Amino acid sequence: MKSLRDNLDLERLILRIAVASIWIDAGVFNKLLNPGFLNPGSTSYIGFTVQYLAEGSPIRGFLYTVVFPHVYTVGVLVMIGEISFGVLTLLGLMSRLASTVALYTNLIYFLSAYWTGTEEYGINLLLMLLNLYIVMKGPGQFSLDGVISPRLRIVGKSLPWVVLGSAIYLVVILYLLIY
Repeated sequence: MKSLRDNLDLERLILRIAVASIWIDAGVFNKLLNPGFLNPGSTSYIGFTVQYLAEGSPIRGFLYTVVFPHVYTVGVLVMIGEISFGVLTLLGLMSRLASTVALYTNLIYFLSAYWTGTEEYGINLLLMLLNLYIVMKGPGQFSLDGVISPRLRIVGKSLPWVVLGSAIYLVVILYLLIY
């Protein structure tokens, strides 16, 4: 008979697969394989998206000050980030770190898009909650973190990964502000 822990670990695996598939789809199919994403001559150019979203966003100042002057760099970072979040979440490797950074990314997406009334912002809110769950509870034993954590106790703790993920996000934003 399976224990409750085994059932929870299986549920976490299913959750990770679902979250990872959303990130990988967004990063690979909507960005990496979309020739217009980084092309200023295309209607699917990230710059047009940022400009449109900034019009009514409560974080308009952030978008115009930090994102828009470096829209190509931000586009590349978003693409790499989304693919990385997906792969790391799927493998259950550095799950809490990846989920912390993904949480901030979704927060920016949500604050940028919710005012438009589109349904797309709902996925960002859902992903924020799912990433928060992974940060707080971990990826479960059916993960690379689950294999590593008995050897490295820090892997099983949330706080160090939240601090590191927050610091990484802050450093990227400061770099974009200064550069």
